[in-house]
Amino acid sequence: MNHSQYHEQRLRVAINRRTNAEQGSVNNRIPPEFVSCSEDGMKCTVRYRLKPEMRNPMGWLHGGVTSAMMDMGMGLLVYYNADFHLCPTATMTVNYIRPGRIGGNLIVESEITFRGRKLFHASARGWMEDTPDKLVCTATATYAVTPKADAAHAENKRLREQAAK
Repeated sequence: MNHSQYHEQRLRVAINRRTNAEQGSVNNRIPPEFVSCSEDGMKCTVRYRLKPEMRNPMGWLHGGVTSAMMDMGMGLLVYYNADFHLCPTATMTVNYIRPGRIGGNLIVESEITFRGRKLFHASARGWMEDTPDKLVCTATATYAVTPKADAAHAENKRLREQAAK
């Protein structure tokens, strides 16, 4: 198995873990599909299918959904590179360039631009699959490395399940 195949296999696990961690969550409702990754695992491309319920009043992809897709694309890559520890978004800037078309696929290419002990910086570009030369949006974000977040997530899940009984 070469480096790229290794990273692909592990990134697919990361995507599966994050999209299936909580039924009904944003990650679960807007699931990314793996497209490709770089040889070093610092860049990843995912695809989102743009469904009618994702539209804004003008019929285009809603800006909040666009932002969530960019955040998830970068966040999944950070999660993977942080050894599967949850890393909440500390800051994020999204630049909307042109509308996303409902019924098409948004491709999000994310890249780790800085990897520190406490922070990750990432950037992303999004475009419609059938028009790769026309960007829909770009984003940059900072993620906080919090290895204890996994324990907090498990505790919150346990408390929700207990409350549901």
